[in-house]
Amino acid sequence: PLDSVSSHLHSQHPPLLRSLCLSRMSETEVENQSGPVEVPDIDKYVTGSASGDLPTGTQQVVAKLLVSNSIAGSVIGKAGANIEQLQRSSGARVQLSRAGEFYPGTSDRVLLLSGSLHAVLTAIFLILEKISRDASASAAANGAKRVVKKPEEAGQAQVKLALSRRLCGLLIGHKGQTVRDFIVDSGSTIRVQSLNELTPSDPERTITVSGARDQVLRAVALILNTLSMHEGYSSYMETTLQLATNQGVVLPPRASSSKNVLANVRTQLTLFMPDDDVGAILGKKGQNLVEVQQSSRVTIKISDRAKMDPTTNEREVTISGVYSAVKLAEAMIAEKLSVARSQARSREGAASEDA
Repeated sequence: PLDSVSSHLHSQHPPLLRSLCLSRMSETEVENQSGPVEVPDIDKYVTGSASGDLPTGTQQVVAKLLVSNSIAGSVIGKAGANIEQLQRSSGARVQLSRAGEFYPGTSDRVLLLSGSLHAVLTAIFLILEKISRDASASAAANGAKRVVKKPEEAGQAQVKLALSRRLCGLLIGHKGQTVRDFIVDSGSTIRVQSLNELTPSDPERTITVSGARDQVLRAVALILNTLSMHEGYSSYMETTLQLATNQGVVLPPRASSSKNVLANVRTQLTLFMPDDDVGAILGKKGQNLVEVQQSSRVTIKISDRAKMDPTTNEREVTISGVYSAVKLAEAMIAEKLSVARSQARSREGAASEDA
């Protein structure tokens, strides 16, 4: 059964089909057994440097967090009470993968936060505060028992983010300069997953931010703010939320080269697609095509319109690469087509109503 939840923030998102739980929001206080939590001035994490600040924090962002099962349970609360309160208090939309469904290759569940930068940072603050309070309560319950302190129990915080390879490169910057600037600015420790830890078909890398809570929040604000200013970010955010709603996972499962003997075999897949669908694959100024190629590490070639079959108006889309990467690219293309067709139907419906 799904973890208990309430309703959606945005009416345009259809009911959740598989593995995420969501609900509604507003307010600025959260209550638990230790009393209300006062939310600080979140703007202090957004402003105050030359790193491209947007003082209002109103830009829309999405943060894909990886959390342990125990933290996920703490976020949900009894009968979903905590997750509902978290959304009301922060103004962010909260989606959590179902019990037993983990981020590939880990035992972590996926916690997806979306909304304004201010709302997402507020949600992360409240989650870190809840973790800290639970740790204190656990220590008190243990009484004189000596326990080994985890980072969050020692006044430290940690946030682990998953991000597409392409956007991860943007955060790293030329020769690592951007991420070094973030470390100096925030005082936190930021570790970006090495490419050596990934397979060619892995679409994402993890970013682990550690330090005092204020340092971590500042670093996350810098990361999300920088991403929000990139021209391809809105497309990434839309695809991420659409996948989360329709499939219950943010990206297709990663292929395992140890389990699939074909994973690293070079292959080629040719799709015959209507010209309109090719436009959806290309995206504005070719952004979608670049995103799919960089995320899946394949080469995609699309035949010219001059060579299009005049009877079917179809063009050839050829995907080349190792087998696992080609399958990932195919899944990403299918999802982008699904989003484009859904948007087209919505526009047609709106046009007929106006008529």
